[in-house]
Amino acid sequence: MSVHIENVKKAIEFNKPDYLPMETNHVPGIYNAYHTLDPDVVELIPGTANFDALWLQTYSWVPVVIGKTDKGEPLRKDQFGIVTCVPENMNSTYTLLEHPLEGKTTLEGYEFPDIEDLNPWFDNLGKVIKEKYSDRFVDAFIDAGIFLTTQFLFGANDFFLKLATDLDFVVEVYAKVAEYYMQMVKKFKEAGAHQVTVIEDLGSNAGLVLNPVVWRKNFKPIATKVFKTIHEYGMYTGICIDGDAKQVLDDLFDMEIDQLFIPDYKVTGVKALRDTIIGKMSFKVTVDMVGTLPLGTPEDVRKEVYEMMDAFNSPEGGFVCEVVRWHRPAYPEDNVLASVEAFNEWRKNAPQY
Repeated sequence: MSVHIENVKKAIEFNKPDYLPMETNHVPGIYNAYHTLDPDVVELIPGTANFDALWLQTYSWVPVVIGKTDKGEPLRKDQFGIVTCVPENMNSTYTLLEHPLEGKTTLEGYEFPDIEDLNPWFDNLGKVIKEKYSDRFVDAFIDAGIFLTTQFLFGANDFFLKLATDLDFVVEVYAKVAEYYMQMVKKFKEAGAHQVTVIEDLGSNAGLVLNPVVWRKNFKPIATKVFKTIHEYGMYTGICIDGDAKQVLDDLFDMEIDQLFIPDYKVTGVKALRDTIIGKMSFKVTVDMVGTLPLGTPEDVRKEVYEMMDAFNSPEGGFVCEVVRWHRPAYPEDNVLASVEAFNEWRKNAPQY
C-alpha cells in the first residue's frame, strides 16, 4: 500500500496518520478548470510534489462544442442538454444559457443521458490515474452535484419557483439526476478512485437556499442513497457544501458520509464545526476560497492556516488540508504559495521527493 494512500485513509478513519495529509486540485493531466484548460499544460504547485491525495476535478458534466456566440465565445452542450458558453472574461469559467427543463411541468420529451456514452472519457481518466497517480489517494468529485445539476436543468429562476409551486416535479428530477450519478460512481471506481465526494450547493452566506425541513423530507433520503452506493463500491464518501451549512451539520451523521469538505468554512463558523463535526467526522478544508485566498495577503493566508490547524487538526487524525490553484479566475500566486508553505510546516514527516 502506498504511504500516501495509507496516510489519507488513517486520517479519514481517525487512525493516527503519520503526518498531515495534503490534497491538491492542480494536478498535471487531471485539472481542466471546467473543461476550459488543457490538463497537459498544468504543473504542480511548487511545494506540493509530495501531495497525498488529488481532488479529481474532471467534472461530472462533459460538454461538446456546438458553435460560438456573436463574440466568438465557445458554445457548449453537456450530456444533460444544458448549454453554456466560455466567456471572454477570465473571472468566470462558464455562463449558463439554455436549460432543457425550463418552463416544463413533466419529463415528457426529455431523455436523461446514457452513462455508457462517457466510456471513452472514463477510459482516458483511468489511464492517466494508472500511469501517473497510482500511488496517490484519488477523491473523485461529482461536480456539478445532484442539487446543482437539477437547478441547471430548470434554470435558477424556474428552479426556485418550482420549489415553491411544484416540489414533486423538482424531487422527481433530482431523483433521476441521482440515479445517473450513482451509475457514475461505478465508473469512478473502475478508473481508480478511492473516494467520491458529492458537491451539494445547499448553502448561501445567509443559510440554506431552501427550507431545511423540505430538504430533510424530500432530498436527504435520495442523497443518502447515493452515499450508500459509494460505500457499496468500497470507497469512502464525501460531501462538499458551499456557504452556511450549520442547519444540516447534524444530518450528515446518518447519511453514510465519511468526510465533510467546506471551501468557505468561515461562513459556517469554527465554533459550529468544532461543536458538531471536528473529532467525529473527517474534515477537509482550504484557505477561504471566497475571502482570504483571492483578496488577502500572503501573511493573511499563513495566519489562517495556523488558526485552521489549531481549530481542526489532532494527532488522532480527522483532518486533511487542501491546497488549490484556480484558473478562471486565478488566485494571486503569492497567496497560493503561502498556503503551501504554511501547510508544509505542519507536514514535517511527509515523504520528500
